[in-house]
Amino acid sequence: MRRLLRHATNKGRLARSLLLVAGLLGSGMVWGAGTACTAFTEEDGLQPLAGCQWLNGRLALETNALASLSYDQDGLTAVYAGGGFHYVRVDGRQLPVITFDNGPDYVVEGLVRGRVGARIGYFDTQLRQAFPGTFDFGWAFDDGVARVCQGCRPGTPDDHGHTAMVGGTWYRIDRQGRPAMDADAP
Repeated sequence: MRRLLRHATNKGRLARSLLLVAGLLGSGMVWGAGTACTAFTEEDGLQPLAGCQWLNGRLALETNALASLSYDQDGLTAVYAGGGFHYVRVDGRQLPVITFDNGPDYVVEGLVRGRVGARIGYFDTQLRQAFPGTFDFGWAFDDGVARVCQGCRPGTPDDHGHTAMVGGTWYRIDRQGRPAMDADAP
């Protein structure tokens, strides 16, 4: 009798284990199903976006999701997914951008700072890279010049949650990504 009970108990454990594995396989957890996205607007903040998932490190947007979004004068809209903001065009082209002032980076002088891996590049409103250079950090353009750094890293956040970039070599670039020589360059 004891042997039968042990055999039945082991069968029960095996059945529970198999059900757990089947449940995991049936769920998106094992197959890498995406997480939800939210659309971002100045008026409404972050709102759920049906037909959008963060899947394999990229936005997966259905046609109806693209059609439901509100686009600005540059043809861009912002979506939050995968821990960051992305600009999206009506044709589905997308670009992960840096977070600035608790939202997606601003388009300044026709360029936005986008993510290229762990680095920053500058992109036009068609979401094409403006020039091939990338940087550890870069500020928005101002009068055709942007301050960028190589070798800098995030410092300690202040009381307001802002994080200064510290160290590295800082210099200015023009809109073609070339070093810009000016009197007040660091």
